[in-house]
Amino acid sequence: MNQFKTRSLLFVFSIAVLLFGCHKDNDTTSSAILTLRVDAFYQVDADNWIFATNDAGEILDAKPYTAGATVELVSDKAGDKINVTFFNRKALIGASNSFVTYADVLRGTTLHLENTNAPAPTGQTGQATFMISNFDSSNGLAMEFSNGHSVSLNNSKSSSETDVDVFFYGVPSDFTLTAYRDGVPMYNLVQGVKDGDVIKRDFDVDFLPFPHQRKLDFEGQTNAYLYGLDAKSNYVAVLGTSQLAGTPYEQQPVIGYLDGFASYEMKISNKKSNGTVVYQTSGEPDLSFAMPTFTFALNSSGMRDLSFTFSEDYTGYFSTWSYYTDEMDYVSWTFNAPAGTLVKGLAVPDEIAAKYPEIDLSKFEHTGISFTKITEGGSYLESVLGATVVGDHKTVKKYTYTPDL
Repeated sequence: MNQFKTRSLLFVFSIAVLLFGCHKDNDTTSSAILTLRVDAFYQVDADNWIFATNDAGEILDAKPYTAGATVELVSDKAGDKINVTFFNRKALIGASNSFVTYADVLRGTTLHLENTNAPAPTGQTGQATFMISNFDSSNGLAMEFSNGHSVSLNNSKSSSETDVDVFFYGVPSDFTLTAYRDGVPMYNLVQGVKDGDVIKRDFDVDFLPFPHQRKLDFEGQTNAYLYGLDAKSNYVAVLGTSQLAGTPYEQQPVIGYLDGFASYEMKISNKKSNGTVVYQTSGEPDLSFAMPTFTFALNSSGMRDLSFTFSEDYTGYFSTWSYYTDEMDYVSWTFNAPAGTLVKGLAVPDEIAAKYPEIDLSKFEHTGISFTKITEGGSYLESVLGATVVGDHKTVKKYTYTPDL
């Protein structure tokens, strides 16, 4: 081979190597670090964004979203975990801006904002009259009428009888009537109520005590409510201690539940001088729970250096900061994280900062903190807005501790 051919081949080879090297240097492509799917009828605000940051507060990607949209956040700088923030701006006068951040979300997660708004009631409507003798609602006693659908009430009362006109969807309907007698929860079931029916009941004779009861004899003020879900997942209001308001029994009420529902939801709130503990369950009812106490100290309240001492084990926590940007507008930032994770990654994307220059991280003031302990079913990552429930959690139990600051 002559020298000219040799040099030409070497030159071509050198160019090929150079081009290949340049191609490799520029071959770094961004990949999806989070996908957000939004249902078509999901209720959104006037301006909605989702963005991701790393722990140092660097914006990895930020995108707006609307109802019915699917958006992807992409970056080549994300680690295995990212911090995901939802930003929502309301359109009303006195508008509020809210940031909600979830720390330590796994890269590649898909979030789905589902339309969970109950559909408008449809079908035949009816009106029935319930005449309850020996029940005097004029002294503050209240009775619950529930059929799992929308109802409205118009009642008249005397010293010995309460007459209630009930306007309802779902004809015919089974009604659950509940009230307290001397602090004891009582019930009566009325099946197949049709339009125009007149139902007569004697509170002293026809109402029976709840078969499952427990007195909430905890220190402090305790409130509770319990719903039953029927086979179609309609909520039936079974019992609420607000029915005891103004009576001697409201401080330490008796609660209970009725058999026959597909599932139950219960919420117990206990308020003491240092804060509130809330116990919540969904699934199988459980009246054997304990109501724990706690101690808490806030060592530092800043967004950059939040520090606290909390006496109980917990799954995760959330802390909120806020301030008024003027007399009307309000901005808040809530940071959610698993136990042991400090506040991190808080930053405002340039796109949002340009639209709302009044948002200033240095002006936020601490307004509250809560801790959640999941004792059965669920996890921190499953509590992220739009997250997929991983397990088949037929029963979920959790405590939420909220110190008074």
